[in-house]
Amino acid sequence: MTNRDIKSKRVERQVKLPTSKAVEIAWKSIRQRLHRSLVVTSGIILAMAFLMYILSSDKAIDGMRNWMREAADTAEIQSAKKRVETLQPQVLALASEITIAAAKLPANASDTFDDKKSFGQEFVEIQKELGPLPVSPDVMKKLLATRAEMVNTFTQWREATTNLKEAKIIMNGPQNLVAMMKGNGVPTTDAEIRNARTQTNWLIALALLVAFAGILNSMLMSVTERFREIGTMKCLGALDSFIVKLFLIESFFQGGAGTIMGILLGLLLSMVGVTAQYGGYAWKMYPYPSIAAATGLCLVVGVLLTVGGAVYPAWRAARMHPIEAMRVET
Repeated sequence: MTNRDIKSKRVERQVKLPTSKAVEIAWKSIRQRLHRSLVVTSGIILAMAFLMYILSSDKAIDGMRNWMREAADTAEIQSAKKRVETLQPQVLALASEITIAAAKLPANASDTFDDKKSFGQEFVEIQKELGPLPVSPDVMKKLLATRAEMVNTFTQWREATTNLKEAKIIMNGPQNLVAMMKGNGVPTTDAEIRNARTQTNWLIALALLVAFAGILNSMLMSVTERFREIGTMKCLGALDSFIVKLFLIESFFQGGAGTIMGILLGLLLSMVGVTAQYGGYAWKMYPYPSIAAATGLCLVVGVLLTVGGAVYPAWRAARMHPIEAMRVET
C-alpha cells in the first residue's frame, strides 16, 4: 500500500455505545465482583447510617425541646392540672377516712384478710407502686378483715391515687424530660446546645472524610484489578468517555443502594435509641418534616460521596493506553 493510498483512506466515524449498554456492563461488573462491591457498599452504608443517626437523633431531641417550651399551654397539660386539682382532695379525704377507721380498731383485731386475692397484689406491692398507704400494710389487713365496708373505700383510694399519679406525671412532663436529658448528658441550655452542635458537625465531617477515603481506595483497587479488561475494551474501540461513564454508573448503583440501606439503618437505630432513653416523650412532637429533610440530605450526600470518590479512578482508567493495560499482570 502506497503513501497515496494511506492518505486517501479516511477515518470512519467512531461508534458511540448508548448509555443503556454502559448500565448493562456496570451491572454485570457489580455482580461479577460482588465481594469488592460489598466492600464499597458497606462503607457507604456505615457512613450514611452514622450520618442519619446523628441528624435524626438531633432533630428528635430538638422536637422534645420545642415540646418542653410549649407544653405548659397545651390542652394535655392543662387537663392534667385540672385532674390533679380534683383528685388531690379526693385522695386526702379517702386516706383520712381509712386512717380514722384504723385508729378505732380493737387491739385484738384479726389480720386474716387476703389482699392478694382481693386486689391481685399484696399491700407491700401496692405500696411500692403508689407510695405510702394511709396506714401500714399490717394495720390495713386488720382494718379490712374487721370492717368489710372499708374494702370499697380502699379500692376508691387506690383508683384515685393511681389516676393522681398518672396526672402528675403528665403535668410534670417537661420537668421530668429535662431531668432525663441531663441524666443522659444531653445539653439543655442554649450555650451547651451550640457547643454540642459544633462538636457533632466536626465528628460528621471527619466520618464522611474517612468514608470518602475508603471509597476512593476501593474504587482505585477496582481499577487496578481490571487493567486487562479496560485495555481489552479500549482495543475494541471503547472511548474514554465510555470508560468514565462505566465507572461512574457503577459507583452510582453502589452509592444509591448503600445510601438507602444506611439511611434506613440509621433512622431505625435513632428511633429505637430515643424511645429507649425518653419513652413516650420522644414522640410528643416528633419532627417528621425535619426528619424527611435529613433523609433527603443524606440521600444526596451519599450518592455524591460515592460518585465523587469514583471520579479520579474513572479518569485514571480512561487515560490508560491499551497496550500498557494489556501488559499489566493482575
